[in-house]
Amino acid sequence: MANPHPSISQAEQLFSQGLQLHSQGDFARAMQTYEQVLKLAPGHFGALHHVGIVAFQVGNYDMAAGFFRSALAVDPGHAGVHSDLGNAQREMQHIDDALRSYDHALALNADHADVWFNRGVALQAAQRNADALHSYERALALHQGDDQAWSNRAAVLVQLGRHDDALHSAQQALACNPHNIEALSHRGDILLALGRPDEADASYRQALALVPEYADAHYKLGLLLQARGRPQEALQCYDQAIRLHPELALAYKQRAALTRSADDRQQVARFLAGYRQFGKELQDAGRPQSAARAYAAMLELDDADAAIWQLHAQVLNTAARRDEALASIGRALALQPDNASLHLTRGFILRSARRYDDALGSYEQAVALAPRHSETYTNLGSLLDQIGQADRAMENYAQALKLDPDNALAHWNQALVHLRRGDFERGWREYEWRWKAETLSVYKGRRQFRQARWSGREPLQGKTILLHMEQGLGDAIQFCRYAPLVAARGASVILEVKKPLAALMATLPGVARVVVRDEPLPAFDYQIPLMSLPLAFATTLATVPHDVPYLSSDPAKVAQWRARLGERRKLRVGVVWGGNPDNPNDAHRSIPLAVFARIFSDQCEFISLQKEVRPDDQALLDTLPVRQLAGQLHDFSDTAALCALLDLVISVDTSVAHLAGALGRPVWIMAQQPFEWRWLEQGSGSPWYPSATLYRQAQRGDWATVMDAVAADLAGTPYSQLIMP
Repeated sequence: MANPHPSISQAEQLFSQGLQLHSQGDFARAMQTYEQVLKLAPGHFGALHHVGIVAFQVGNYDMAAGFFRSALAVDPGHAGVHSDLGNAQREMQHIDDALRSYDHALALNADHADVWFNRGVALQAAQRNADALHSYERALALHQGDDQAWSNRAAVLVQLGRHDDALHSAQQALACNPHNIEALSHRGDILLALGRPDEADASYRQALALVPEYADAHYKLGLLLQARGRPQEALQCYDQAIRLHPELALAYKQRAALTRSADDRQQVARFLAGYRQFGKELQDAGRPQSAARAYAAMLELDDADAAIWQLHAQVLNTAARRDEALASIGRALALQPDNASLHLTRGFILRSARRYDDALGSYEQAVALAPRHSETYTNLGSLLDQIGQADRAMENYAQALKLDPDNALAHWNQALVHLRRGDFERGWREYEWRWKAETLSVYKGRRQFRQARWSGREPLQGKTILLHMEQGLGDAIQFCRYAPLVAARGASVILEVKKPLAALMATLPGVARVVVRDEPLPAFDYQIPLMSLPLAFATTLATVPHDVPYLSSDPAKVAQWRARLGERRKLRVGVVWGGNPDNPNDAHRSIPLAVFARIFSDQCEFISLQKEVRPDDQALLDTLPVRQLAGQLHDFSDTAALCALLDLVISVDTSVAHLAGALGRPVWIMAQQPFEWRWLEQGSGSPWYPSATLYRQAQRGDWATVMDAVAADLAGTPYSQLIMP
């Protein structure tokens, strides 16, 4: 007899395969398998739970929390998932939320030792030491052999001033597990507090004998050696601790203090040179918090060096610590008030803090101090363009290029203005300077190929060409439209994109093969980045390829979504209010959910197309009339299939807006001031997407007026005008 539910049987088989891969530590393939399960059975509890577990294990705690919530929507009585959600919330420093999740778990099963332990960790992080002690004791009552619970209990007892009891707990932890390095470290702390330094020294060294990379033990041993009058050994311990754990702020301070007290100028000079290099390495590695600690340690020794204060300010700004950054650049300017570079840095920090008028003053001061410096005009021009003074911006770019015709950033900034004004001929040409502008992320991610770059002039008949993604997901969706035009020249087209786009791009006409980025490439004769194709085809406003739709949805996935969504009783509207938070422009383009929410009403069925919801939005979202399907949107082909069943998409300027436009679906796009170049300077339509309607900010930062207009238009739009088949 045939299986009446083949997809369910197949889902269970896949889930078993996923569990096996997961147990082998193959997280990537396990995740892929679990996602295949969810495509067949979107409400599969085990798959939802285990996707969350994998996400947690790889450090994506926000994603993990989302899947744990989805699992709890299927089975709200599962204590383990409540506990897992609490762990994810704790890692994101949402301690109150974590405690509520642990309490939910314990209400379902009070004999769960791990939950009591995790609850203790959260309480300890919140410095609620008495409550943490109670939780650890409950955990130990259920599992006396838990060495980590004994160790954490010891640390809490130290905070409560109960050193004798703490020593007993540390000893108990080591009796359970002699290799518990945290317990050895805690025992050293306790012995030192009890006036037993020799035993403390031995405990720290025992921990390091087990794990030489244990930075905390190096630091604590350094403190002990410094207190015992052995400064050179202490310095070695601090240096080792900092190399192993650059975030260990106290080690920097102790190291600097010890160097300063030695009154050895050569040693101080060596320290400053070494830590300047170390700070730069951390900065280049994308670790601004650690770099800030290195520079702060330098300032402990020399607070009269404006250059160090400037470095300190720059990394603090990168870490979004604006007030501290401004304080540091202020110290630098107090030392060198006529240094144009310092004024530029101050302007950049103020601009990052959205204090544009103040930033303008700093940039103008830099120009006044360095009128022959091309970079000052480039920065001033960029800010002027951002605040809506494009003509003045172009004047400054022209001056920058007069001083330095090879100023790549000035060329590229000019391109953005030309393109926004519809002057595509000059815009595309200047846009190519992105490959020489060293501060741009696209430059840092540039690729080197031995194959020649196609310029648009070389014959392609019988050739194979690689079109490769260079910037964001939305950019790839917008400019992949050129692939059929390239194929029409007689070429075999290979399209390389990031994995979330791969299945969607397989629907693009003219593409012989889609390759996922970072996978091996087949042989090809020419290559070109996607966003250089408009120049290769000499695109003007009149010749923008607008054969839309050029992407399509998978009919099988559309059928699955149709079954999940049920009968349509009112207008179906997909919504996106926030983009990728890592995008430098996200603070300007994303809309606070509380403001976006004014469009919601009973008139429509609203469906969230957000792949990930920020924790700050989740609580509000749960109160709104919006269907949440994030756990079922695995890639853009899933979102495309869902869009096929929507009558309208309302989105900020993000990849989903491009997807809806490329599919030919009605899409209303909210555009921020200054307008992104692809939406031009004015008008409610787009040459790129005929189905798009633009809602433009009249004033920078004013989303409330925009959303009022969207809400009014939505309320006044007849159902029949938007309804899609």
